[in-house]
Amino acid sequence: MSLLTARLADLAGGALLDTARVTEVSRLSPEFVRVELSADAFRKAVWVPGAKLQLRPQRGTLRMRTYTPVGWDIGRGVTELVAFTHGDGPAAEWFRRVEVGDDCAIFGPRRSIDLRDATGPVVFVGDESSVALACALRAVTEDVSHVFEADDPAGLAEVLAGLGIAGQVAVVSKAADRAELLRQARDAAGSGPCSLVVTGDAATVHAVRRASRGWPRVPRQVKGKAYWAEGRVGLD
Repeated sequence: MSLLTARLADLAGGALLDTARVTEVSRLSPEFVRVELSADAFRKAVWVPGAKLQLRPQRGTLRMRTYTPVGWDIGRGVTELVAFTHGDGPAAEWFRRVEVGDDCAIFGPRRSIDLRDATGPVVFVGDESSVALACALRAVTEDVSHVFEADDPAGLAEVLAGLGIAGQVAVVSKAADRAELLRQARDAAGSGPCSLVVTGDAATVHAVRRASRGWPRVPRQVKGKAYWAEGRVGLD
């Protein structure tokens, strides 16, 4: 990228994006970090559980990365993100190095998954990229059965417990056939009415949606969104 292009991107970012300051950082594990952001713009924002916030991790570009706010305090003008710092991209690197007092450029909140009508009981299926959404769902209902797939099930279970997501939680190893994940999701649904929320890997979202049509009782509503897909970047 040329210096002129980078300069133009920064000028455009200054006009389009808001600035937030990091006011708290908690390292939950080697791969998870919780960050509190503060901005005057947050006091005027309209947030609903499941909305997204986009962050520019690197100057000189307008490439944004998308995260799910865990909650929103309009009075204080703060929000909180839980990031999974996998890979070696600029966003992962930013979250690994972030410290209190750092500034970042943000855009949002914007509509993504609207959880407000996800009434319990809810079957929540996801992976490491879905943790923040699971936290946001608590603003709507605590009648939730969680089923996660992970590369490190024990590590993710520990992070979830630290965030207060405990009780009806199953964390299974990622597998190509997703057999155990699908079995756990079916068992969590039982035979009564439920809502289904599924996010994370695009292939998993598709598999769970399809499998849910054969559950003893089809979910009364399904909310699904792919956050990432093998070989692709930039999904939000």
